Amino acid sequence: MDFKIYTGNRIREFRENKKFTQEKMADDLHIVLNQYGRIERGESSCTLSNLIQICNILEITPNDILAELIITKEPSIETEIHKLSESNQKEVMNYIEFLIEKERKSK
Repeated sequence: MDFKIYTGNRIREFRENKKFTQEKMADDLHIVLNQYGRIERGESSCTLSNLIQICNILEITPNDILAELIITKEPSIETEIHKLSESNQKEVMNYIEFLIEKERKSK
């Protein structure tokens, strides 16, 4: 799997989910539009600094973008939750809060 292409595709998916334009992303990153486009197309590497900024703009974590590239024995709960729709993610969070409260009361 090509790291640059994979990363660029994931960034584009999250950007499109937020309904942000490439122009907005480039402006927020203080880079030219062509440079941002090359990142999404996997033609240019994304610096760690830009990756962190992109994550902050999109309100995601680097793990959201890179998780499938990292080999683990079991998928993380966070990775699995991010595969769900936003409404289902909220449902999962409500259930987690319910379980935390239930455990707190049982102590």
